[in-house]
Amino acid sequence: MSQKGFELVKKEIDQKPNLLFCVASGGSPSGLYAEMVAERAINPGFCKELRVIKLDEWGGLEEGSTFTSELDVQTKFVQPMGIAPDRYWTVNPFTLDPHGDCEQMENVLQNEGPLDICILGIGVNGHIALNEPGDQLTPHFHVCRLAESTLNNGMIKTLKQPPTFGMTMGLGNILQSKKIILFISGSGKKEAFEHLKVPEISTQFPASFLWMHGNVEVLVDSSVV
Repeated sequence: MSQKGFELVKKEIDQKPNLLFCVASGGSPSGLYAEMVAERAINPGFCKELRVIKLDEWGGLEEGSTFTSELDVQTKFVQPMGIAPDRYWTVNPFTLDPHGDCEQMENVLQNEGPLDICILGIGVNGHIALNEPGDQLTPHFHVCRLAESTLNNGMIKTLKQPPTFGMTMGLGNILQSKKIILFISGSGKKEAFEHLKVPEISTQFPASFLWMHGNVEVLVDSSVV
């Protein structure tokens, strides 16, 4: 899965070295980032011009918490890839102005975008980024409510102070991407994967909106199928 993802990403970067790359946190795309770091070790020019923007972030965590998307992508990708600060846009997990920061991220997307490659994972409830199931979905970068199914999943439920909201790209930002690569891994994602295979679109399953995009690669780990 990760090797295939790397092949797809490298092909695009070779054609456009300064493309805008949306980086996602979590375990599913970790192997891709490791492949990219390994390539940079033997090819120092690889990703030297890459522009990077972060997909989403948890909000409401205690100051200094290590359960942030920022720490995850910094450790796995931004720092080992040598992405300079002027080529990286992110939202601060400890911001005092989440709505203002989301507005700034939306301005970045409007000025620098659209995304050339958007890396995504999928939640057990079908969320992509932190666009949660609901009656309505927001197209732009926004502060979002977190679903109970998200808060009760994985490591989140073990946190002393769990996140109380999210900050995320909207479905409109994601669907404007020139290419989307969705990684699905982990046995807990099997139900979401089966649901995604049905070509029906619903706000109650946000990942279903990927059916509206013409250039999506879905890469699935053997633990899921």
